[in-house]
Amino acid sequence: MSKLKDKNHILISGSSNRPLAGKVAKGLGEKLGSIELEEFPNGELRVRILEEVKGKIVFILQSAIFPAERHILEMALIADAVKRSGAKKIVAIITWFGYSAQDKIFREGEPLSSEVVIKMLESTSIDEFATIDIHSPLVLKMFSKKVYNLSAATVFIDHFNGKLSRDWVAVALDRGAVERSEEFAKALSLPLVKFDKTRDRRSGEVTFHKLTGEVRGKNVISFDDFVSTGGTRLRGSKFLKDEGARRYYDCVTHLIVPATTKKLEKSSIDKMFITDSILLDKKWKYRGLKILSVAPIISEFIGKY
Repeated sequence: MSKLKDKNHILISGSSNRPLAGKVAKGLGEKLGSIELEEFPNGELRVRILEEVKGKIVFILQSAIFPAERHILEMALIADAVKRSGAKKIVAIITWFGYSAQDKIFREGEPLSSEVVIKMLESTSIDEFATIDIHSPLVLKMFSKKVYNLSAATVFIDHFNGKLSRDWVAVALDRGAVERSEEFAKALSLPLVKFDKTRDRRSGEVTFHKLTGEVRGKNVISFDDFVSTGGTRLRGSKFLKDEGARRYYDCVTHLIVPATTKKLEKSSIDKMFITDSILLDKKWKYRGLKILSVAPIISEFIGKY
């Protein structure tokens, strides 16, 4: 992991994922900046910066996961408090960018939710943003301020590099995952198999039709940005096994609905790999689930400043 070049950097964590922030700070050879996060009796947030930040670059690490609105507001309040305390620059590291899947207006009368959240955050004192595997390139174009989109693919690639034999293939579960799946497969020197699927817009029901490529007698691995209800993965894993696949390993950066692990545990997925971009409570963990840390890529990002 990268070490901070000097003492002009401070990492502050919101309440959403302090364990991850602690790992990042440790990798940088530093301690987390001191902060008070409290509530008034009526439930309103109260923030106070206890660290000397004047003239320094301050990184705020937060995951905009449930309750997303609270964590987004908390981050905005931290940024304002840091700016008023004299910070030179503020960089928000949003490990899961909430509302990033709402990148289009799907039905008449809906807001463009991703853009609304971005404009809200850009109206604060945040100077730059960093995300990890944001769902859509469209969202990145909505920013008017500088934004870096880090990839967790290297975390999975480093984990599997040299461990997969010739009987493994990579698979893209849908068209949206093809580009990242191609890069993932190339990095692991694996052939790529693609799915042909349709989704009912009203019910959300996913139907798999055919494969472009062969999985019979093969072990299969996939990489995607997030899993929510798990519908695609449940049907996709069954389809792969019905097509003759031996083992199926699924790699996903963000698990945004913790309770989905109960479904994944009973699915045809042999092993599920996620990252700690979102804090997962112990009650949702199971034997076939492995969590890899994105702390190294965040530490490396901060270390370049």
